[in-house]
Amino acid sequence: MRLIIAIFSFFVLIFLSISLVNATEQGHKADMNCEICGMGIIKGGKGNFVIELKDGSTRTTDSPDCGMLLRGNLSDNVKSAKVTDYNTKELINADSAYYVKGADITTKKDKLEKGLMPNSMVAFSTKEAAEVFQKEHGGNVLNYEEAVKSLAGKKMKKHGHDKDKVHGM
Repeated sequence: MRLIIAIFSFFVLIFLSISLVNATEQGHKADMNCEICGMGIIKGGKGNFVIELKDGSTRTTDSPDCGMLLRGNLSDNVKSAKVTDYNTKELINADSAYYVKGADITTKKDKLEKGLMPNSMVAFSTKEAAEVFQKEHGGNVLNYEEAVKSLAGKKMKKHGHDKDKVHGM
């Protein structure tokens, strides 16, 4: 009888482990695609940029770069823009945020951090936080206007991925 209980327990543990792995993988699947680059967007992702339009609807991109480009395309219809703070994972005002462009966690394949778009900027709520990050990961600290100017002439190509393939995954 003990052997049957042990075998049963073993299979229950295996089943629970597989379920947990599948649930974790599901959490990384994209909820939608970025309309600028086509990559999957994870709700609450580290690089999300959220634009609220005057009609109350929102548009979300997978990175500050894509968000700034989309915001420029929608200029007259934009009510506000928020970006995910790298440290707190909270949405903050995009206009008052500081950005680090060229950090190793987005530019070096062996350091690419999950949930971030390759070669994209990373946002912070304060200049001090951006500078601390920059000292460790390199890049340049930019305010919003400088960040937008750094994208001048840049056009994002659709990567052609499906929504289950997200940056850094």
